[in-house]
Amino acid sequence: MTEKTGSRSLGMAEFASVKDGLLAVIDEMLALEGVRGCPCEELAEKLREGAFDLVVAGQFKRGKTSLINALIGADILPVSVVPLTSIITVLTYGPALRVKVHFNGERTMEIKPESLPEYVTEKGNPKNEKNVKEVVVEYPSPYLKDGVRIVDTPGVGSVYEHNTDAAYRYLPRSDAVLFLLSVDQPLSRAEFDFLGDVGEYANKIFFLLNKADYLSDTELGESVGFLRGELRKALTSEPVIFPVSAKLALEGKVKGSDEALKRSRLPEFSEALREFLMNEKGRVLLRSVADNLLRILSQGRFEAELELGSLSAPLQELEEKLRVFGEKKTAIMREKRDIEVLLEGKTKELVSEVLEEDLRHLRGGLTRRLGEGLISRFEEGGGLSTKGLHASLETYIRDEVAGAYDAFRASEDAKLAGAFEEEVKRLSPRVDGIVDRLLQFASELFAIPYEAVRAEGLWADRSALFYKFRDEPVGLEMLVSGVTFALPGSVGKKLILRSMKGFIQEAVDRQSGRVRHDFVRRLQRSGRDFGWEIEKRVDVAVEGIEAAVKKGMDLKVKSEEEVAERRQVLLELTQKINGLSERVTRISRQGATAL
Repeated sequence: MTEKTGSRSLGMAEFASVKDGLLAVIDEMLALEGVRGCPCEELAEKLREGAFDLVVAGQFKRGKTSLINALIGADILPVSVVPLTSIITVLTYGPALRVKVHFNGERTMEIKPESLPEYVTEKGNPKNEKNVKEVVVEYPSPYLKDGVRIVDTPGVGSVYEHNTDAAYRYLPRSDAVLFLLSVDQPLSRAEFDFLGDVGEYANKIFFLLNKADYLSDTELGESVGFLRGELRKALTSEPVIFPVSAKLALEGKVKGSDEALKRSRLPEFSEALREFLMNEKGRVLLRSVADNLLRILSQGRFEAELELGSLSAPLQELEEKLRVFGEKKTAIMREKRDIEVLLEGKTKELVSEVLEEDLRHLRGGLTRRLGEGLISRFEEGGGLSTKGLHASLETYIRDEVAGAYDAFRASEDAKLAGAFEEEVKRLSPRVDGIVDRLLQFASELFAIPYEAVRAEGLWADRSALFYKFRDEPVGLEMLVSGVTFALPGSVGKKLILRSMKGFIQEAVDRQSGRVRHDFVRRLQRSGRDFGWEIEKRVDVAVEGIEAAVKKGMDLKVKSEEEVAERRQVLLELTQKINGLSERVTRISRQGATAL
């Protein structure tokens, strides 16, 4: 990601090198006979899909889109003199420029790049009337390689409240927030409030002071000093501020001008961001995968050596040791169930004490706001026909409810996912402890050495939720609507107002129920997934130990030649496992020092 080459560490290049080295080890492990229950494909996917989400946020008209164009070195996103971006736009690496529009409801459509403004701008898609969820732009920029994704959010504080909501929703998913300010505009109230609300992300915010080329070095120093003092009032940590010129940076990249790029000051920011990403996420990802691989290899080595030992031990001795091991297994299974019960309890607690309480607050506030807004809309629509007024008010309620619950889902998702992950992290060491104690017991019982390795794991956040307000009007509901439209204007409109007040409560309650159902189902599914993971890890350890011993016992009735052949296979397998362990350790050390 850094703008410099040569003797200086490239960071992302090292990250890619370490990642490729671990992927090569995984490919070899998949072909090994003695690596049982290896989640190798999951670990490979975790490496390949490990993305760095850089969320670009700030007040409208600070130059966020210009900065993104400068980062990738091409004029791809539309720029205007009015508040423009209205939809989340994600830039990711691809071999060629492609634009895909993702709509609410899982529908996706590829569009021509020149049609992008029709979907992401307030002019082309006012108040998101096209129901766009987000737009993904693929582009072959070196800046986007190795999993870096740049997320362009609508500006906060514009006249479009829904744009501010969209900007807030994406923050919990960020690895770093690039918050753009400008030398020609003071810190606004909207920006100050925004920073206060996202205080928990303070250690992940980089402040970029745009249009730095407008000021002299002395003036720029004064501007940065003033801004730092103001930002301290909203943050709990020292703000990191980088003066930049998006205009000069784009010019430098497009024209290949090192002088313009240097004057833009963008390379200094890129270097600091690279360091942050590598320390915050890159090292963690690589270390997590490496530790998991070492743990799997350690267990595979133990099972191979256990079978080797069984080839020469007396049959009666092995049978007695298996009996003792079976008793230990029974106790371990009870402990495993205790962990599952703890997770079930935590899941119920999250629903009752977090989700339902948050939904209650949302329903109350949204119902009041919609009631007030409904009166204003009703008065503004005095010149409409009864049918037109009905359609206008219902559309208003539907849009507001959809927007409110969409924002709630994003923030609640971050809260529940974080709480669930914390519980999983708390319980995971206990699962590792169960497996380690089981293997250690077998190690002592069969006099075979075993080396435990610590590792960690994750929860995915996919939702199948879709919006549904009420069923198509039939029977009595259709009849009431028809009578209302046929009544004299003033009478019909009063009935419409009363009907819409009831629809507010219906829409809010129905969506609350659907959102609750979706989150509960996801939490329960995640709990089951973790339960299955516990069972799989314990079962794999038990089966591996028992299978290794039984294979050795079965070979005792075979010829000496067959026993010798199997011993040779096991020795070669042990050598391969040792070699792979050494490679993973070496690669992991390379990542720790080079990144």
